[in-house]
Amino acid sequence: MSTNSEEAADDVFDEAAARRLLELGEREEALRREFPVNGPVWERTAISHYTAYAAMVHEDEGWRQLFPALPAEEEARLDLRDVLRVRAADGGELGPRFARAAEAVVDGEDQVIIGDDVYRLVRVEQTVIMTDHGPQTPLPGDREFPEMLDERPGPRGPGRPLED
Repeated sequence: MSTNSEEAADDVFDEAAARRLLELGEREEALRREFPVNGPVWERTAISHYTAYAAMVHEDEGWRQLFPALPAEEEARLDLRDVLRVRAADGGELGPRFARAAEAVVDGEDQVIIGDDVYRLVRVEQTVIMTDHGPQTPLPGDREFPEMLDERPGPRGPGRPLED
């Protein structure tokens, strides 16, 4: 192939790519107009529920959530296991009971009792608020799970493997 032919092929490819980008931009602009982030009214038109999972402990003051809700039950079981393993290491004479409880949770036990504390894997119903303009965006008053209350050891995030 001659140099002129290669340059012509590059010109055709660039022109086709530019056309695709323009078409994509037009579609994106149409979608922005159809689904504005801030509409005149944010009235709830529907609420979509979904289930997540977390662990809670019942202490003298009442129930306390140990970490933010997770989309998969298995993830919550593994995270509760990790919390119980940390407590096993620091648990003194109760250490072996925490270690057994950690494995019981992974094996399907939904509640374990150690000393005066009750640990329970729980379902958390979460919602997506739908409006005339689509799903509601974050609000300034929204609160995240306090990091200082998250008792899971080590780094956490969506890329965390489910197995040991």
